[in-house]
Amino acid sequence: MSYSTTRDYCRLDGDDEDLYIQQAVVFIEDAIHYRSINHRVDARSLRLYRWYYSRICQWILGTIIAVVLLLAFVERPSSVSISSDPRHQSSRWEPPCGAPESVEMLCLIIFCLDLAVKSYLIGWEEFRKSKWLISYTVVICISVVDWMLSVSMECDEKLRVRRLVRPFFLLQNSSLMKKTLKCIKRTLPEIASVILLLALHLCLFTMVGMLLFAKNADQKKNGEWELHFKNLTTSLTSLLVLLTTANNPDVMIPAYSLNRCYAIFFIIFSIIGTYCLMNLLTAIIYNQFRGYLLMSVQTSIIRRRLGIRAAFHVLSCHNSQTEAQELVRVDAVLQVMSRVNMKRFYKSAITVASQQFAEQGYMDRQQFRKIFDELDKDCIKEHPPLPQYTSATLQKLQVVFSHYYLTVLGNLVALANVLCICTILVLNSEKSTEERDNYILEVKTLPL
Repeated sequence: MSYSTTRDYCRLDGDDEDLYIQQAVVFIEDAIHYRSINHRVDARSLRLYRWYYSRICQWILGTIIAVVLLLAFVERPSSVSISSDPRHQSSRWEPPCGAPESVEMLCLIIFCLDLAVKSYLIGWEEFRKSKWLISYTVVICISVVDWMLSVSMECDEKLRVRRLVRPFFLLQNSSLMKKTLKCIKRTLPEIASVILLLALHLCLFTMVGMLLFAKNADQKKNGEWELHFKNLTTSLTSLLVLLTTANNPDVMIPAYSLNRCYAIFFIIFSIIGTYCLMNLLTAIIYNQFRGYLLMSVQTSIIRRRLGIRAAFHVLSCHNSQTEAQELVRVDAVLQVMSRVNMKRFYKSAITVASQQFAEQGYMDRQQFRKIFDELDKDCIKEHPPLPQYTSATLQKLQVVFSHYYLTVLGNLVALANVLCICTILVLNSEKSTEERDNYILEVKTLPL
């Protein structure tokens, strides 16, 4: 049963107060972590829900995702070697066939359990609406099929499709990456026109450059043609390098050495491409990300308020009087707060705010929502106060050693030590390792 209206909750057994408390606890935890409240709310499902989103369970799931991604370093062909230089590589360690596959199958089984738990908690209707969970199912099926083919071929296959889809496990489990991917998806139509202008700009100046720096009968004047404009591919690559300012001005040096007027071509190209179109592309991407960030923050706020309102409606079902349906008992709120898993600072602040209504015994919807405004406040860490001494001598010493100038003096001494260490390292940089070891031995043998 998912959250819909107050009436739906009040259809539950009115005497089962513990179930109402447990539902309110889960909804408040959803509000704290900006999670959706569209999930089952019966007692058994709530226990499973809290266990699934517990710190230990999420840590285990994150570890499994890391293990799956790290398998690429030890699978055949293995990337484990002492040196990255291909000229000095020793024999690589090759794991026996079946060892990485066994670990991977264990990870895939855990992913299947993760998918089953998520699907059960949100229900079939919500599962059909979730593109991420449907994609999660497809990726797991592809990985299992490819794993079976790999085992049947005794780890001698040339292509492993499941390697290409492994990053999806990390993407699916990270809300931040999901938001980034959605933002990129929204941004692509906006930047498509600018990318097309950049492509036309490159093609146009490539053609002009190939005509301007054509092959000459004099071999001394063919420097620019041989290095950067010999054919279409080389010309396009050279201007792309110039557009990104990666090796600027190396692309135009041969032509500029021959005639300074050739610099006009490269200057015009850089002004239009680098300083106009590239800046326009950056501005569009920034504007889209800023707009999506604002929308994401608004969605998070709505989810938090919806979770708090759902908790209020659940707790209001305790009241048997018709006129009190829009009120919740303060003792019920305090009982809920004692069960919620959250930071101590926020729990203490919300509890103190709830106790202000202890005399009247009830709080309405606005008061209930207001006590959870403490979640939007940050914990300010302050330095502990200085101890108070009765002795006059200790008081004078406290004033001296807590003075600002003494702190400045300590920083100057630390800076002098760093400079001395850097100077010694520079002086010994030309010495070999044996000379440094002999110097250390001589220092150790000196008499005190």
